[in-house]
Amino acid sequence: MKRAIITALCAAVFAVPIASGSSGGGMSSAPSPSMQQQRSPHDMAVDYYNAAERRLDGLAKTHDEMKASTDAQKVAKLQAKIAKGLENAAADFERAVKNDATLYQAYSELGFTLRKMGKFDESLAAYDKSLSIQPDYTPALEYRAEAYLGLNRIDDARKTYMGLFAADRPRADALLIAMKGFVASRRAAAAGLDPAQLEAFAKWVDEREVIHTQTAALTSQTSSFRSW
Repeated sequence: MKRAIITALCAAVFAVPIASGSSGGGMSSAPSPSMQQQRSPHDMAVDYYNAAERRLDGLAKTHDEMKASTDAQKVAKLQAKIAKGLENAAADFERAVKNDATLYQAYSELGFTLRKMGKFDESLAAYDKSLSIQPDYTPALEYRAEAYLGLNRIDDARKTYMGLFAADRPRADALLIAMKGFVASRRAAAAGLDPAQLEAFAKWVDEREVIHTQTAALTSQTSSFRSW
């Protein structure tokens, strides 16, 4: 699912149109050398950012296709496509911040991409860089909390949720979904997390879900996020 709020933000801040191009594991739609000579580093950064965003949107669709498939060979092929696409997206986000080190959205999306690659420590570093530039950037806060979960840092994830619940309800709701998924996955495979800690966290997540249900009607905020 396309994260329109981030794309809209970039368009509003930078007023740079998104050029057409490929997504997934194909060729990058970043500007050609001749175009690069005519554009500022800031413009180049936005171009690389937008190319990577389009790629990630395409990979989200590939991910959904993979989850729906029961063909082992097809699943393996799609997994390889996703892995390659993530590498290419990360490279474009890195090019973006190399051209404009103030582009906090690109650092956040780099963190997202690295997290999907399983590089949690590198992911956290990218989120931290984004938040050092824009401390209240809630997409980075929510994504960083998901990286905390990957590292079993459940207290940090819980604190982030409470902050988001007050500041950005849709992001808090997205994190709640991620925390429920984390509980289910760790029950299946503990991955070093103490069972007692997991069950205490699971109880807290259940309590937050009750509160979520009771208060959902009190907010009219809506947003869209990638489904993977």
